Amino acid sequence: MDDKMEARLGDEVIVAGYEALPDVYEWLIPDAKVTPEGSVAALGDLVQSLPSNARVLDCSSGTGQLAVGLARLGLDVVATDASAGMVRRTQELADEHSVPLQALRVAWDDLPDYLDPSTFDLVICVGNSLCHAQGTSGRLAALAAMSRLLNPRGRLVLTSRTWELVRAGGTRIDVRDRLVGRRGHDAVVIYSWQIEHLW
Repeated sequence: MDDKMEARLGDEVIVAGYEALPDVYEWLIPDAKVTPEGSVAALGDLVQSLPSNARVLDCSSGTGQLAVGLARLGLDVVATDASAGMVRRTQELADEHSVPLQALRVAWDDLPDYLDPSTFDLVICVGNSLCHAQGTSGRLAALAAMSRLLNPRGRLVLTSRTWELVRAGGTRIDVRDRLVGRRGHDAVVIYSWQIEHLW
């Protein structure tokens, strides 16, 4: 898939590839997590267990809803993403909510070059981000880089899509059953799944 592919047909926008997503990313986020408060609430008791001065890394922060939500709680937050567009959107959201946070364009492998080891209480990589790493070796390298940043009592929190269910559905077009409204625009989200037979 071409990372820069985007086609416009009238009012229809077709987006493929991660670099094309920053301006439409919210349409892929569930309603409950589209706000900073909703993203933090999804972490439940985990956030409540953090010390008030906790240092948190939101690794692969996307457009920053979770990072900004954590910063609004007064936590020391660093947000990283490999996409310049996602980092831009995260900083814009932080500015909109008047919260300080550091937003950096950093790939997983480069995290130790930008951030000091053993300095984070919590490293978060949520929203199905880890699947973007290149193969098993890429995922292991990403996990190792994130782990090096944790202090001895720190926690690494990951979430991922249940890919076995995606594969079981096979190649298909998945049209969502309702309009999704984001930032003053409405859209119908359509996923085109192309599942390799041997995957």
